[in-house]
Amino acid sequence: MKKCALFLSLLCLMTLSAGRLEAAVDLEKEHDYLPRFHNIIFLFDVSDSMIGGYPKNYDLQKLFVASRALALFNSVAPHTPRWQYDTNAALITYGDCTSPRILIPLGPWSPAKFEPVYGHLRDYRTGPFRTAGLPEALQLAGSMAIAASGRTAVVIFSDGGGQGECPQRMAEALKKELCDRIEVYSIFFGEMEVGWRNLYEVCKLTNGYARHWEEVRSKPQMKDFVWEVMLREIMFPYPEIFFQEKSWELLPSEALKLESVANFMMAIPQYNLQIDGHTTFFGRPEANKELAAKRATVVRDALVSMFHIHPTRIQLRSWGEDLPRYDNQNPQHAARNDEANLFLTLPLRNFPYNEKNLHTFGVSAVGDIDNNIERQGDEEWASPANPVPWPSTLVPGGPRDPRTRRQGPLAPIAPRR
Repeated sequence: MKKCALFLSLLCLMTLSAGRLEAAVDLEKEHDYLPRFHNIIFLFDVSDSMIGGYPKNYDLQKLFVASRALALFNSVAPHTPRWQYDTNAALITYGDCTSPRILIPLGPWSPAKFEPVYGHLRDYRTGPFRTAGLPEALQLAGSMAIAASGRTAVVIFSDGGGQGECPQRMAEALKKELCDRIEVYSIFFGEMEVGWRNLYEVCKLTNGYARHWEEVRSKPQMKDFVWEVMLREIMFPYPEIFFQEKSWELLPSEALKLESVANFMMAIPQYNLQIDGHTTFFGRPEANKELAAKRATVVRDALVSMFHIHPTRIQLRSWGEDLPRYDNQNPQHAARNDEANLFLTLPLRNFPYNEKNLHTFGVSAVGDIDNNIERQGDEEWASPANPVPWPSTLVPGGPRDPRTRRQGPLAPIAPRR
């Protein structure tokens, strides 16, 4: 009896250990997603016009269809642990009260935080008084964007009915105040051309664009839209380059790590390289920012001079003491933040890519990366091979395709001539 109990205990212990090991493997990051924006603010129209039937199916309220669209938007975004750094999100509703309501304050994004509010977006207890429109909601979103750090994307869900008085003026004011730190996008659920025109102009004034719900109603279509808005490129981490404290000189032992990176870039020209300079939080923030920039520059110069990588394929960023990879509060790990992080980057708007595996464009083995898994079909790629057409029937000529826009790096360091 004792032997049987001992055997069962050992079996349970082995099962738990295997579970921990499997969980550890699942949490390992294969690559990072580099978001275009630090903050995503959803503006959801809950005005009286949204209670009406959706034009394609009057049995469904536009409010219900829009809430499903919001849920789909959050479900197809990349998984949170794979972000290179946190992306924050907030939800604001307008059209049912005298002022916009903040249902979810700005904080770290995750799909789960929105689930409790999908069925409670509109307050039906409101009376017959003037309600807040899109300009007031944009103003509230703008105040959030000013208080937050980084760039902000505002995504509007509306049928164009709760526009208020001239939302274009508010969009112009936000653009003047925040410049390229804010862009507005929208999903349109109505049928009136004036509603579409207003949303389209609000988005255009901030370098964003609008889509009709019929263009993004399927999961692949919505995924294309969401990734177009949220992501700039995908980043595959390479070995870290460590430095001595308060130094930017490249150590011989660390320089050897660059050879595999250079071999990969020479063999597969579709990829670029992102070099992020970091420091610990000891010292003045301005001095740490300058030191991190020098570290990134030294690594780039070594790749250019030793391995003849063209400097236009290398982008530099200086984070200083911000966004450390290791815990600065832990003395055992803080020193590891004296480093430069290397990432192979694949621009989303230039090449398709595989979400799970590093695509080598037919090269089976390069340097330290061995990958024989190639494309099996269009369904493997995150971005559809054929982009969704624009609503040219609603807006003659359609808005400018954002895929043609140049996307600059965050806090860029100009390459040395």
